[in-house]
Amino acid sequence: MTSRTFLLAAAAGLTLQILPWGAWALNAQQWSEHSIYQVLTDRFALTNGSSADCWIRGYCGGTYEGIQNKLDYIQGMGFDAIWISPIIHNIEGNTTYGYAFHGYWGDDPYTLNPHFGSPDDLKNLSDALHSRNMSLMVDVVINHLAANQTPNSVNYSAFPSPFNSAAAFHPDCTIDYANQTSIEDCWLVDQQPPLLADIKSENSTVFDAMVRSVVQNVQDYAIDGIRLDTAKHVPKRFLSQFQEEVGVLVTGEALNESIAFASQYQSPLASVLNYPLFFTVTDPFVGRTTFDLLAATVEAEQVILPNINAVTNFLDNHDQPRLASRVGSDVIREMNAVTFLFFIPGIPIVYYGFEQRFDGGGDPDNREGMWTSGYDTNATLYKHIAQLNMLRKAAINSGDFLDSAATILLASDTHLAFQRGPLVVVVTNTGSGPSISEPDAAANGTLSDVMISQSSFPPKTTLTDLLSCEKTVTDAQGSFNSSNSQGGPRVWASSQWKTTLCS
Repeated sequence: MTSRTFLLAAAAGLTLQILPWGAWALNAQQWSEHSIYQVLTDRFALTNGSSADCWIRGYCGGTYEGIQNKLDYIQGMGFDAIWISPIIHNIEGNTTYGYAFHGYWGDDPYTLNPHFGSPDDLKNLSDALHSRNMSLMVDVVINHLAANQTPNSVNYSAFPSPFNSAAAFHPDCTIDYANQTSIEDCWLVDQQPPLLADIKSENSTVFDAMVRSVVQNVQDYAIDGIRLDTAKHVPKRFLSQFQEEVGVLVTGEALNESIAFASQYQSPLASVLNYPLFFTVTDPFVGRTTFDLLAATVEAEQVILPNINAVTNFLDNHDQPRLASRVGSDVIREMNAVTFLFFIPGIPIVYYGFEQRFDGGGDPDNREGMWTSGYDTNATLYKHIAQLNMLRKAAINSGDFLDSAATILLASDTHLAFQRGPLVVVVTNTGSGPSISEPDAAANGTLSDVMISQSSFPPKTTLTDLLSCEKTVTDAQGSFNSSNSQGGPRVWASSQWKTTLCS
């Protein structure tokens, strides 16, 4: 981190951690206070602010400078960190799956991808973020290098040293996902271009060079955190080495629905992407299932995961269908889901375009150009997320939010309620229309209220919903009625708990 960045961070009152190689970075505790906005660099903003008419599998022209020019838009939602695409050089030319606009087909870890801008452009983006007291997370791949060649004809000499021979890679084989050794040693793609040649991590010369290349980028561009792609394909002992040497928070992608499986990767790494939660979060908010499994997942993760506050939570991303593609036209369902995301333990991540209701399904349809939205700051979800970020920060500043577990108060067919610190959050899957499955729905078809009990609110306490500013009072047992709010989420707090949203 540059001396300028350090001074800015120090002036902001941030506690910084000295790294082995002499730079500075936020620790896991400080990252847990953040919320992250995920950006695909090529798809977020062009340097000149114009729109691009491009093939969805090709480069569209998004750049670091384009992102920098739109930081007001991102910060306007209250985010204090961004996650950008991998920055290293990628293979050129068309492949079976299009061009490497996403950044995951790296072929030279020592050189930047020129499509996204110059080294100075990346430094300028990093400096601009730090001047706003925001943090930079970069996507990184250490599992493989890419070759736009056919099987059995890889020209290893095209890679830089020490990756320029077959000895730097495991032999080509197809992954058996029932076998962890196969997951770690075989090639992620081995049948058609682009081939993803699996780095031989046990070759210390090769793996050390890969790690050093990342460390150098962390230093050169003042990177504050890393999202590690395909982490489950790297043996855990090498993940430990990577985490220790890079010296910043690493959140690893270990794609699996098992909480126990995810926990194995939060031991060598500081954080994991919360795929077990992702696999249980969509169906209840869409209305396909009850909230019971989601509630059980929240409770189990707080017991099993080594550091629940450091995991990164998400509703969708560049690899998964957008939530809007599953909920249809009802924005109320997304408002409920993202409210849940912001108040459960962990670091919330929002994928670019969620706030504009982008509705692309699977890859590549979920990698739209952000310019098509006009960067509308009046969009319903844009304003809702700004509220959520404000409330989450206020809760963190109250002193007991991050240290508090999420205690499930209610999990039913249509509602989930939990308390965390000073807040009781009530979300629903009824949407904006009548709920035919709500057993106590009013006879006229309106959405029902729900009674919340077992919270820590004392009897006869006036509560305020911090999203609508409506009030209610707890009864003699401390229970209270959470009104339907037209299907919207509720965030209840004692009316003595002041925020600028409800004065």
